[in-house]
Order: sequence, then structure tokens, then C-alpha cells
Amino acid sequence: MTEVQLHDVALVPERTLGSPGDDAPLRGRLTFGWDLLPADHPGAPADWLAQVRGTPGRDYRHLLLVCSFRPETPQSPGVFRHASLAVSLTTPDPAVRPVARLIDPGVRTRPAAAGPGTGLSFTVSTGIVDVGVERQPEAGPGREEWIVRGHGASQPDPQWEFRSLRRLPLVGDHPVAALVELVPGAVNTAEVLVAAELEHRSWGVRRYRASLGPARHGIMLSP
Repeated sequence: MTEVQLHDVALVPERTLGSPGDDAPLRGRLTFGWDLLPADHPGAPADWLAQVRGTPGRDYRHLLLVCSFRPETPQSPGVFRHASLAVSLTTPDPAVRPVARLIDPGVRTRPAAAGPGTGLSFTVSTGIVDVGVERQPEAGPGREEWIVRGHGASQPDPQWEFRSLRRLPLVGDHPVAALVELVPGAVNTAEVLVAAELEHRSWGVRRYRASLGPARHGIMLSP
């Protein structure tokens, strides 16, 4: 089984009044990978399989995207506070577009009252995405807070938000996915854009953007 390969992505700072004059792209802080799977592969969620089997004659693909946020270093300061990943599904005809029928997650949470050492574990492999919450044995049930939130099911422009919490920084691998219904007889592509906010001790909050995946033509979903 082949793991999703992650590649370094340069985050380009948004120019604002008062920006540092030598504010270069941020490197080594975000890696990204993707895979395109058959809609009925063995690791597909049950409701996705039901959608595919309940609509015979339609063509679907399972688009898996993985963003990995890296912690700050002395050479690359700033901590991630918030990020968003947006997908634009297109064909050469702007009037006809693929649709993300289902997305995952709609929301991913963690306990608000977990004890020290609580974190998330992710296993990301081709066809399998396992997401678990690791907590101390003594941590009791409590209110849940979202760390990833998805929007845009049944739309051509799905989007996911990621955020840090007081006890859980925005670091590590975060997989998301969409069940894409393709437009038959057309070249279907997915263009991916990420925006991120990092908090610097000296500069305050700065915003960055980057295009992900094959930069010139997007991710090919069909020939």
C-alpha cells in the first residue's frame, strides 16, 4: 500500500501596509499531497458507496487531499492560528462544472476539557484515512470543539477550515476528501488554494497564500 507523498509548499505573504521589506516566502512550514481514488475502493466510507451505487450511470472520483502543518523553528518563526483549503472544480466550459457530492470531514472535533498530552493521531495511506483522538485515560467526556470544518457539499467549490486551540496547536497531518461527480465527456480538474494566518512575536498576525498541486493546470480528475 502506497502512502500519500507530501511535498513542500512555499507560502507567499500578503503585502500589507507595514509589512517587513524583506518578507520572503515561507518555506518548510507546509507540505501537501493528494491522491485520486476510484469511488468504490475498499476504504471508501459507507455513505459514499451508497451514493455511488444509488446513482448508476454517473462517474465519481474520491479526491484525497492532505495538508501537513509544521511547527515553528528559529529559522522560520510564527505559529499557525488558522488556515483554509479551497478547491475549485472546473471543466473548459465555465457553465458546466463537477460537483463535490459529499465531503469529509463535515466537522472534526476534539474534547475541550482534555488533559495535558492530548493530541491527534492520523494514518494517511492510499485508500485509507484513519483519524483518532488520543487522550489521557483520566480525561472525561466534555464539550467538543472543532479543529477542522468543511463547507460546500453538493457544490463545485468545497472548502475546509483548520484552526488551533489553546491546548492543541495547528501542526501535523490533516486529511480531507471529496466525492467528486465528474462531468461526462469533459476534462475535469481541481484547482487547490490554501490561505493561512501565522502569529509572529514581532510582526503580529500575517496572512499567506499558496497554490497547491500541479501549479499550471490543476489536478486532473479525468482525461
